[in-house]
Amino acid sequence: MVDQSGRPQDGFITMQDVYRLHAPVDLVVLSACRTGLGKDVRGEGLIGLTRGFMYAGASSVVASLWKVDDEATAELMKQFYTNMLQKGMRPAEALRSAQNTLRQNPEWQSPHFWAGFVLQGEFKEPIRMPAPSGAPRAVQNTVGIAFLLLLLTGIAWGYRRRQPIR
Repeated sequence: MVDQSGRPQDGFITMQDVYRLHAPVDLVVLSACRTGLGKDVRGEGLIGLTRGFMYAGASSVVASLWKVDDEATAELMKQFYTNMLQKGMRPAEALRSAQNTLRQNPEWQSPHFWAGFVLQGEFKEPIRMPAPSGAPRAVQNTVGIAFLLLLLTGIAWGYRRRQPIR
């Protein structure tokens, strides 16, 4: 909600922002409350985030139809992404399987917890992660750890500088 200089800025995305996007992607997942709803505009139909992202180029959109439970949604999304990215399921199949998994849990067996998410659009192929590119994983990890240590050193140095001299 603030820019790099600390000045306040509008951090919300509006429908106009979504309609201005160019996002030719396979799938958009909106895992918040009531993201699949919209406003019925006479002569236009239902105008909402789903339609906006499809207008922007998304082939399909997963969205919720009601206020969803945070914990159940987190578990549903974990299962959904595991099904797609590790088991190679198509999004509709992955979502249905994730919903069935939650339904088996006595804590979340009520449809209120798992049935609110729907997939709209068309999807023909399973989602595949791109092949790793760039430096080997060990080099990436080493560089990441070095940056983390540098960041922590900078924070400690800045903290000590701000301490009053006694």
